[in-house]
Amino acid sequence: MQCLSSIADRIQQQSAVKSTLRFSVFRFIVSDRIPPSASGQPPSPSGPSPSPGGQLPTPDNTSAAEARLTNPALSWNADGLPVSQQFDDPYFSVDDGLNESRYVFLQHNDLPQRWRDWHGDFNILETGFGTGLNFLMTWQRFASSEKTSDTWLHFTSIEKYPLSHQQLAQAMALWPELEPLSEQLLQQYPLAVAGFHHLIWPQHKIRLTLIFDDVHNTLNKLSLPVHAWYLDGFAPSKNPEMWTDALFQQMRRLSNRHPNAETSVATFTAAGIVRRGLKGAGFEVKKVPGFGRKREMLAGYYRRTIGPEQPSCHREKPWLITAPVHRNPEQVVVLGAGLAGATTARALAERGIAVTLIDRLGIAQAASGNPQGGLYVKLAAGDNAIHTDFYLAAFQNSLRRIRSLLGSGSADGIWHDCGVLQLAYSDKEQQRQQKFLEAKHYPSELIHAVDAVQATELSGCPQTRGGLFFPEAGWVSPTLWCEQLVDHPLIRFEQRDIRTLQQTGQPQAQGWQLTDANGESISAQQLVIASAYDARQLLPDAYLPVKRIRGQLTVLDSSLVPDIRTVLCARAYMAPARQGMACLGATYNLNDDSTEVRSSDHLTNLSHLDDFGPAWHDLDPDAVIQGRVGFRCTTPDYLPMVGALPDVRRFVDAFAPMVRNAKQIPKRSAPVMPGLWLNIGHGSRGLASTPLCAELLAAQITDQGKPVGMDIEEALWPGRFLLRDMMRRRLTLKQQD
Repeated sequence: MQCLSSIADRIQQQSAVKSTLRFSVFRFIVSDRIPPSASGQPPSPSGPSPSPGGQLPTPDNTSAAEARLTNPALSWNADGLPVSQQFDDPYFSVDDGLNESRYVFLQHNDLPQRWRDWHGDFNILETGFGTGLNFLMTWQRFASSEKTSDTWLHFTSIEKYPLSHQQLAQAMALWPELEPLSEQLLQQYPLAVAGFHHLIWPQHKIRLTLIFDDVHNTLNKLSLPVHAWYLDGFAPSKNPEMWTDALFQQMRRLSNRHPNAETSVATFTAAGIVRRGLKGAGFEVKKVPGFGRKREMLAGYYRRTIGPEQPSCHREKPWLITAPVHRNPEQVVVLGAGLAGATTARALAERGIAVTLIDRLGIAQAASGNPQGGLYVKLAAGDNAIHTDFYLAAFQNSLRRIRSLLGSGSADGIWHDCGVLQLAYSDKEQQRQQKFLEAKHYPSELIHAVDAVQATELSGCPQTRGGLFFPEAGWVSPTLWCEQLVDHPLIRFEQRDIRTLQQTGQPQAQGWQLTDANGESISAQQLVIASAYDARQLLPDAYLPVKRIRGQLTVLDSSLVPDIRTVLCARAYMAPARQGMACLGATYNLNDDSTEVRSSDHLTNLSHLDDFGPAWHDLDPDAVIQGRVGFRCTTPDYLPMVGALPDVRRFVDAFAPMVRNAKQIPKRSAPVMPGLWLNIGHGSRGLASTPLCAELLAAQITDQGKPVGMDIEEALWPGRFLLRDMMRRRLTLKQQD
């Protein structure tokens, strides 16, 4: 770049760049993980990260994101009803599909009566989302039913061939009385991307976990207790691949999660293979009159007639079985008011839990306090399956969450879905993108390739290369987003500098006492640590192998730089100007604790401007107006740490047999610090990763259905590095003294 030396001279003279504020760039990279190089460049592709235990099996090692989904081929009969061409079967009754659903699933699961005295989550699991009719009619009845104030409906539905948005809208138009609800569903209905999609309507106390995958790839990843089964899907004679012993055995496992709660089942079919399969799995079912022209159907309850049943730790990973000390706590304290803390506080508050949010600096004043951050994904063709599944699900969840609270488009300078253009800035990057396009098959609404001409039109400035475009992505102001999240009547913010934590109470009623720098204390039933790298100081006895990576942002005067219409991403990133400023960043500085803004790091950022096209070659020396420094908190595998915090000494003692034999997993739940939870390690991906992690953590704290599968829950488990280093013989108790 022609004028870097003159810019450097001008930078050194400007006092505005001496800010010592913290900064974290929110460029969201989902590729194979290695630490950034010392030169300050982002991570480059390498091999996949090991699983938590190094050799432990996972429920399914296949990446859901690798699966290519297709919308079903539909025909519409003379009555305007959808018919599957693949299965030659209608999606619902030609007589009266809505009332048939009410009769089969609501009436024969006895739902309105059961909701009346229910507390907490009521979990329904449906095999076959189809047109969404069963979900919508259940939502409608749940909203009008008598129930306790803390009752939520968590509806989980699995669909191998998801309808397109247009197909779904056409089918829903057949039920005018459901239109108010169907419109809300259509607003959040996900693209046809394999995996888990978590939708939430807190004002109605409704959660929908919509899973696009084969039922046999999915049920073994679920851990929620099922209280009612909607055994739907095309008839056994039309779709025999679904109705197998594997289905019924997974139904047994999920029906036995809470022994004290009844589990019901209802299905439109009375086929012998279904009746025998249910009975063999422990269900007491009987034939009852069917709806309309259907002579019979099946309904009944799980009776645990086969036993004795083994505890969950015999069938599942014991470190995922950590029931909370206080189920449905009335109050939770969250330490850290950045993206992780703010999203966690909001997820808990929407469940009716009072939250005290504490931060020594204020709301989003540390790593989450930069003016703008890019919200998108960067996927690699050879990426680790769990990384891809998690970050792709998290990205889509974050978009839905932002839209639900802020609306689509642009919201008062808080966010803008202007799209993100990931430029093929070099031959190597162009080859990587080509490899990605050959290996991955995602909807064009999520990501698609563009040439140089299209890139020029999208970005608003000349481009000599094409790239990948994310139409639904964009930029967010993290500070303003956090302020929106904590604007809730059940969230109270306190600015305190917490220095120590101490466990209090008896085993049956344990809690935590927090003491600040002034010697004042606050008590907590449940405590969430969301304070990034500072968690190491608060939890000196925990095993937290996190690192700090320094990053410096360069802020440019937008009147002196080219105007862009979309977020540009190459070796650096830049969002369209906001309030007269264009943010360029950011450096990656390992082993660097300096909080001072440095002209050398500005030059590093500026040297990447050539990637954005020829319009950026000559920059006015006065363009740099300020800078910001911050520290990302990262983990060895570049996934967050979310969940219950293991009690190190007790865990090491309990799982010592695995050091000799990785397959010798003790049949017991993992020892944890009661009521202590973790949500850290989001690095530069917090805008995308924190909303889904917050939902997962809130579900764990309240013992409710999870928004992700057990494979992802395990990948985020805070004890994974403790177990890994035990098995590699890199950990001794002496290290914890």
